[in-house]
Amino acid sequence: SSPPPLYQFDEPPLLVEVEHLDLKPGSEVEDVLEAQGESITDIVGKEAWVDNDPALYDGLVPQNNEWTEFVDEKTGEWVYMDEFGQRIEKPAA
Repeated sequence: SSPPPLYQFDEPPLLVEVEHLDLKPGSEVEDVLEAQGESITDIVGKEAWVDNDPALYDGLVPQNNEWTEFVDEKTGEWVYMDEFGQRIEKPAA
């Protein structure tokens, strides 16, 4: 799927070079930080995180920060999804 259109951002995207970093794909952030000697006291909101299947969002362009409103790239129709990535009817305003 393509990235969101630039008109959705207030500022140009930030590019960060990471080739020089010792990355650990798939690792939990707190594990990486602890390995670097950082102490973790609390992680706010982790219990509410939902790991949705990225395939649910293929061809959809997000239209809000909550990732619940999208435009279908092929049809141009609006698509609404809940926090679990399931398609729903348009929510009442």
